[in-house]
Amino acid sequence: MSPKWWPGARREPAAAVGPAPAADPSGSGAATAPEPSDPIPPAGPGDAPDAAATEQNPAEQAEQAEQTCAYEELPTSAPRTGQLASLPAPRLTEVPTSLPGMRADGGLLRGRWIAAASLTGTSHLLHGTTGQDVYRYTATHDGSGLVLVVCDGLGSRPATAQTGAGLLASYVCEAAAHITGRQMALAPQDVLHDVLATGNAAVRRHRAAVLEPLTDSDLASTVAVCWLPLPVDPEQAGADGEPPESGTSTGPEASGEVRPDANLGHAVRVGDCNVFTLSGDAYGTAFAADEGPANVITAYLPSDGVPRAAEYAPLALAGVDAVILTTDGLAVDLFDSPSVRTWLASRWSVPCGPARMLDSLRYRRQGSHDDRTALVTWSAAATGRTPRLEP
Repeated sequence: MSPKWWPGARREPAAAVGPAPAADPSGSGAATAPEPSDPIPPAGPGDAPDAAATEQNPAEQAEQAEQTCAYEELPTSAPRTGQLASLPAPRLTEVPTSLPGMRADGGLLRGRWIAAASLTGTSHLLHGTTGQDVYRYTATHDGSGLVLVVCDGLGSRPATAQTGAGLLASYVCEAAAHITGRQMALAPQDVLHDVLATGNAAVRRHRAAVLEPLTDSDLASTVAVCWLPLPVDPEQAGADGEPPESGTSTGPEASGEVRPDANLGHAVRVGDCNVFTLSGDAYGTAFAADEGPANVITAYLPSDGVPRAAEYAPLALAGVDAVILTTDGLAVDLFDSPSVRTWLASRWSVPCGPARMLDSLRYRRQGSHDDRTALVTWSAAATGRTPRLEP
């Protein structure tokens, strides 16, 4: 995994952080005093103030120019960072294949708590276009692992990319459900590349059969896939009831069964989605922050050449409290914003119900206008005491 933060001049704008008692229609409190300098990380010699602190984003200029519609939203304690304008009334899209603006889940899957939320970005709500993030999750048929998937349709195809993201997430998840523990113990990188290739081929077949005359680029999306080991089924453990050692044969030699390492997950991506770990309030990342221009994507699916485009990373799980998959809108905020990292670490310190997951993504940050999607699973196996859902 790449060491945590931040080698370059990535810094948050001079900030005003809330909440305050009053709330605008978005449900967020008004901005208050400037945020103090963040001690993590220390400023490098080449650090400079974020340009967003002095030059306003065009989307924010449009927000100021448009009259705010009077409507009410539930309040939130999520932080507000930077110079923020009141949000205009959201504009819904007429695209019949659009995605719901808010989606959330929370519950048990094979004894592990999974929670997810996806919010359509303010850039889409301002212009009346659909969000394009999708998440999926499943467990492998043999019970050896969890599979988590996030996809982000490319904004350059505002009417069709969300369809591609949904298709790719579903087909990749379906292919990953057939992964076995033995395969992941022996050749995890090859296995996950094959999963991407299978999903990619399925989307292209679907397009040719159902979605003519759309092209691959019309359905283009980025994707991240994470496989995490599940505890050994007690019925398959040794005679003394203890699980076998990682990577060793289980039971009699005749079985030939090989188990994956219980402290090692595996991730693969195409594009700029990311996978993070959370240990207390400390983050780690499977893939380094992209240092190139924002919103410039050089790899996506469906396309030719999946192995060439895909990046693989092992994921050390010892001491990890939670594993987090994000699309790039949230990944950028995690990389760049100390206040967002602190807020999300506190919200995700315990397994979340769906309402808490949605609320965790309701922060506002200057320059953050993209869709936000987080798919989180907690490392500790759920016991009889399940997380309390908020009313």
